[in-house]
Amino acid sequence: MGRCHEILCGRILFAVAFGLVIVGAPLSLAAETLRDTIAAGLDKSDILAGERQRFIASRQAIGQAKSGKELTGTITMSDSELLRDSSSISGGFKKRYSRSGSLVFSKTLVDFGETDLKVDAARYSVDAARATYISIEQNVIMALITAHLDVITAREEASIRKSNIARLIAQRDAAEIRLANGSATPSDVAETNARLARAYSDDVLTDSTLIDAEETYLSLTGLSAGELVTPLVPAELPPTITAAEEKAEQNHPEILSAIAAEKVARLQFPILQSSVKPTVKLSLSASSLDQTATNADKEELSATLTFSTPFLVTNATRSMAREALSSHNQSKFTVTEQKRKTRLAVRTAFRAFHASQGQLDAVMSENSAAQLLAENAAIEVEFGVKTLLDQMDAEQSLFDASLRMMQTKQAVLLNAFKLVQAMGSLSPDLFDLTEKNNNLDLIPDPSSRYPYMLPISVGE
Repeated sequence: MGRCHEILCGRILFAVAFGLVIVGAPLSLAAETLRDTIAAGLDKSDILAGERQRFIASRQAIGQAKSGKELTGTITMSDSELLRDSSSISGGFKKRYSRSGSLVFSKTLVDFGETDLKVDAARYSVDAARATYISIEQNVIMALITAHLDVITAREEASIRKSNIARLIAQRDAAEIRLANGSATPSDVAETNARLARAYSDDVLTDSTLIDAEETYLSLTGLSAGELVTPLVPAELPPTITAAEEKAEQNHPEILSAIAAEKVARLQFPILQSSVKPTVKLSLSASSLDQTATNADKEELSATLTFSTPFLVTNATRSMAREALSSHNQSKFTVTEQKRKTRLAVRTAFRAFHASQGQLDAVMSENSAAQLLAENAAIEVEFGVKTLLDQMDAEQSLFDASLRMMQTKQAVLLNAFKLVQAMGSLSPDLFDLTEKNNNLDLIPDPSSRYPYMLPISVGE
């Protein structure tokens, strides 16, 4: 009965030591999901806040481009007083007051498409800024996912290592009892103490890693990490590399940004061509002059139609034309290079995800075999078939397999989200956070506060 009792206790010890990995720890009712983490991180991100302001600034280029054909108006008013010394006048001085004013309206009627081309270029620049924002948003979301998983991984590793320490302490105590009974050697006790000391050392490093992970989480979200829920693998991952590449080429913000930049560069030469073509401008003016003590008072109305064209094309203009053509060619190479880099990133992420899935299957099988081996080793030691060292080696293998299984599970998740990012699909919508998916075109800008004049102050 005593021997059977020891065997039963040994099996219970294995369950206690490694049950967190084999069975899985229960989740708190107040657990924080990955969705909660991302929602908090998006709200806190200063990087995204800055990018939103940059996008607002980029939109102003459209209005600036449209101003080329806008009606402009200028009002000029002046008052003057003249004191003139004259010997013919008693007192020696003569005063004269003068008041004048003018109102001028002007508008460009014809510019051979220069304004329209500049507006198109400005719109493409806004498209590039929008794509850049989405790219940065993906990076922020990926950082939040990594922080979430790092905390979970560090906590689970700490739990496994502390369970291992508890097992080694029990094993050391048992070895000391067996040494006293003559069924163990001093080497057995020394071996358990050595392994226990190494376990304590590794545990210190794990605790430090956990603190770092929790501080990173706090920095990114503004929240202390509570009971974090392990997320599921994203649904509807592409079945083939080709499908993943096709989706990336359509959606990836870096590609879309490069394409928009190429469109902007493509328009620079036509814009330059339009700038050296004739322009037609209409001006309407009204002026008034009122002078005291004279008959020089007058009022004038005038309309002027001005036709102007460059007479000579300067070397500077020719140089800018060559620069525009070269910049456009460079931008086309940039698009091609970005597509190549994106395809490579997709292929790498796709293979990494499927490799980690295959590794997980193997590690789970290894863990099951290691668990059975450790349980049998404990029984065989009791019957004298194996030594205490054999048992410790078997239990170390189970410990190592348990760690690898936990780490591989996290690697599968992380690689899955990296694949989604490589395809350009890592958006708030993926986490049912449509309200966090900023519609950049709906962001108000300062123009609503100053519709007719320049602001006296731009401060809040």
